[in-house]
Amino acid sequence: MATLITGTNSGLGKWLSMQFPNCDKLTRKNSPAEFNGNEYDLIIHCAASVQHCDWSDVSISLFEDNVFLTKEMVKIPHKKFILISSIDESKNSPYGISKRISEVIVRDSCNDYLVLRPSSLIGDGMRKNTFQKIIKGEDIALTSNTVMNYVLYEDVLCAIKEGYSGIKVLRSNDDMTIGEVTGVFEKNINFGSIHYSVGEGVTEIDTGKTSKDNVRLYRERYFEG
Repeated sequence: MATLITGTNSGLGKWLSMQFPNCDKLTRKNSPAEFNGNEYDLIIHCAASVQHCDWSDVSISLFEDNVFLTKEMVKIPHKKFILISSIDESKNSPYGISKRISEVIVRDSCNDYLVLRPSSLIGDGMRKNTFQKIIKGEDIALTSNTVMNYVLYEDVLCAIKEGYSGIKVLRSNDDMTIGEVTGVFEKNINFGSIHYSVGEGVTEIDTGKTSKDNVRLYRERYFEG
């Protein structure tokens, strides 16, 4: 199956590219136009910019990476297009709105598509973020009662292989607090004053696992204490 994956320098895109060993890879060094001469069975668009900011300090790169790139990617000939979006698409933040616009582009441009809205993704080779700071014992900006929902990279792969189409939310079956995450990794860190809550929601792809299950699985597989 001819597959093209974006965002393969790190994170989910890099991990997925290792599960599709013969795939073509689009990174910041490439232009989507370079791939227009090919026809793909599957395009998995993971590349994105995550900026947790407001309208006073948002960068144009957020829209270049999330909206404009998606508009170029859907022009590449393909049979199915998969967009890795986010459950934050419902938020009226620059990031959430950029994801919402990207979803509309895919919906109106592709005959067969899957827009996947995962909660916080954890897996091998993930980019440095709050989760990574915790497992390294570093202080964080979030409060201990911040509420998160975690799914594994493997859960995304399962959703892709199951052949879902349309727009699907991918969450674990229960949330957990940042304080509980530190407990799993037995870390004593200083918390900040920024509170975040993932919000209520129900997964449309049941993995049969909770956030705590996934964090514990991550620890078993990838964490070297």
